[in-house]
Parts: sequence; C-alpha cells; structure tokens
Amino acid sequence: GQMREYFLERIYGEYQSYKASVLEENSGAIYARCYEIDCMINIYEILKEFAMKLSDEELRTLMNYRNILNYFYELWLKKTDSQYAEMERHVAAEMKKLFSDTGKNTERMAA
Repeated sequence: GQMREYFLERIYGEYQSYKASVLEENSGAIYARCYEIDCMINIYEILKEFAMKLSDEELRTLMNYRNILNYFYELWLKKTDSQYAEMERHVAAEMKKLFSDTGKNTERMAA
C-alpha cells in the first residue's frame, strides 16, 4: 500500500544521501569507511526486502526514526563490538595456552 511506498522512498532517500556524503570524501577516507559502506548497502537491501512483509503500522513505527539506516548500523556496531571483545578473549586464551606449553611450540611458531 501507500505506507510501503512511503517507507521505500524514505530509505531510498536516506541511502542516496548516504552515498552522496561518501562520494564527497577522498579515496583514502572512502577506503577507511569500506566496512561501514558495505553494512549500509546490506541494511538498505534487507530493509527493502522486509518492507514487502511489514504492516503499515510496523512501517510507520520505523518511519519515526530520523535515520533508519544509520539506526540499524549503530545497533550492529554495538553487536560487533561485543563479538570483537569475545574474539579478543578467545585469542588471548589461546595465546596463553601456547605460551604455557613447552618451548617446542615457540620454536615452531618462529620457524
């Protein structure tokens, strides 16, 4: 219905202005933002897909957010932060095991 069209127009607009803001930057800055750009594209595609299944009420709720794409990206970053911390703990624990093993492993690692 009409709500779906509004929603799709809205996220399309956000996506276009996001792309425009990225393109204003120099290539070095764009490279640094590769992960963010990749995420934004994915979030946009996912929302487009979901728009087909969501009710007008659900779409309206999403439209209350000022920047929908950015909102979901920020939430994703918080999640990946905790995944990063988890990986960090994992690597630290494995390193500790390596170091506490006999010196043989250390030599093999250096080879």
